[in-house]
Amino acid sequence: MTEVVLEHGLRFCRIPAGTLVMGLNDGDPDERPVHEVSCSEFWMSETTISWFDYARLMGWSPPPAGFPPKSEHGDEEMALFYLSQANKIRLQYCEDKTVRARDWHAHVGEASAAAIFGKPAREDDTAFGYTQKPLVAVSWQEAEELCAKLSSTSVEFRLPTEAEWEWAARGGLVGKRYAWGDEPPTKERCDFERFDEFSIQPSRTYPPNGYGLFAMCGSVWEWTRDEYDALAYSHAPPPAEPITLPEGRSVSDMQIRRMRGRVLRGGSWADGADAVTTSFRMSRESRHWRSAGWGAHLTPNIGFRIVRTPRTNPGRSL
Repeated sequence: MTEVVLEHGLRFCRIPAGTLVMGLNDGDPDERPVHEVSCSEFWMSETTISWFDYARLMGWSPPPAGFPPKSEHGDEEMALFYLSQANKIRLQYCEDKTVRARDWHAHVGEASAAAIFGKPAREDDTAFGYTQKPLVAVSWQEAEELCAKLSSTSVEFRLPTEAEWEWAARGGLVGKRYAWGDEPPTKERCDFERFDEFSIQPSRTYPPNGYGLFAMCGSVWEWTRDEYDALAYSHAPPPAEPITLPEGRSVSDMQIRRMRGRVLRGGSWADGADAVTTSFRMSRESRHWRSAGWGAHLTPNIGFRIVRTPRTNPGRSL
């Protein structure tokens, strides 16, 4: 039976300590070679974080406004503009009963567009909910900010390492391709291959894995705390000659590694079967909305879940 604790209004499942057989022999080059990694016990949120919970835990106004209080952002008008653009994506994809993304105005009921910019929503907006689907268009930095806000002197909340994410995703099934085993994904097993439908299924639509976690494969890509390194599994030495980038700049292999974004795992509703495995690795750069700039994370298929550990157990990276 899955062990669950409730903290900060979130359900966390216990992930036991063990040895992960990480990677996939017939996967992409950055998934090889298969190797063993030891994982300590930790607790992982049962689902990805919803927009409602993110706003609630950050102390922001609830969706569909989804803005921090003025005391936190002052007059950062340009930064707030970028947050408002992310919120327009969320309005279309994070609402509980939306079956197809349309113009963002269609997802706030009869309330005026001013509600999106921090003013109180009208009463008829109460029919709209944002609790069942993943938060999307969220940067790695914003996920880390929430974790820091929730952490205390005794308990740390953080993003999972790659190894922790894969260990949890397999749900106790050693070496399996998906969270449920090696059988190919179907519409009954996970949220995938629905790019033409432009919508996300609620996180608990599909059965949980062996550790009680929902939607580890498909739904949305999930941030991990690790920086992407294509050679992480092989520990290959850098090439003898510098690599030439398309812009004509020559840099060392280690410099290229530092330029990579953070690792994303799990695939999404818009991806095919090859991407929604427990071992597939992707990376993307991102930036906080306060930096007042566009980030590559501003897509409707990137979210995150968090882990909970005692301060004496900081977890393990690759």
